Amino acid sequence: MSNAQNENETALEWINLKKSKGKKPDYIIKAESEDIGNKFVRKFKENPFVPIGALVTVGFLSIGLKSMYDGNRMRSQMMMRGRIAAQGFTVIAILGGLFYQGMKALDDAEKNQVETLEPVLK
Repeated sequence: MSNAQNENETALEWINLKKSKGKKPDYIIKAESEDIGNKFVRKFKENPFVPIGALVTVGFLSIGLKSMYDGNRMRSQMMMRGRIAAQGFTVIAILGGLFYQGMKALDDAEKNQVETLEPVLK
């Protein structure tokens, strides 16, 4: 247990370091300076497949419900199957985006650690 606690403390050490220097962490600065529209554009640029998948899902659902209302069972069934496929695509896009952002954060952390250790090693 103590090993996991030590890892958590070292992982969050940069937050305490910035707070002790009187600086706000970067994520707080971004959150304060960003409105809803800019946040949506930034998130869309980071992973465009998620909102596209959500829109496709809503499209399939809408057409499927309209077909159900009209009594066209065959088309309604096909649209509901398409909706399930679009939902699956959206979930995979979310997981892929999270994996990519996690790998990017690890690379950034490694680069920061190397930059921090370079003056010590010289």
